[in-house]
Amino acid sequence: MNRDCNIQVRVSEEEKQSIIQNAEKANIPQASTYLRCIGVEEGKVVFLDKGGYIPRTLIEINDKITGALRSGKISDDLGREIKELLADVMCKFTDVSERLSTIRDEEDDDVCH
Repeated sequence: MNRDCNIQVRVSEEEKQSIIQNAEKANIPQASTYLRCIGVEEGKVVFLDKGGYIPRTLIEINDKITGALRSGKISDDLGREIKELLADVMCKFTDVSERLSTIRDEEDDDVCH
């Protein structure tokens, strides 16, 4: 594809840094490639839990389980079992987040061009 047109946009320093950070999170080496992908390639970018709500909630649940263990509200065995399951959920969430944060071209499994 011949790319001979330009679009210029003015952004604040904070916005620029945010764009660069989002490109890095998506494993895209250049901000321009990242912006082209999210602007042109519908469905190529998935932002999973942008505000970090899910990990914060998982940490809060873990803290509550720890508190319940300390106070004796749940047995040690049950607490350990719940904490192990919760750790598994955290690992799986991290894995899914990493996989969905990468922008891929479906045809050749390469970064959007």
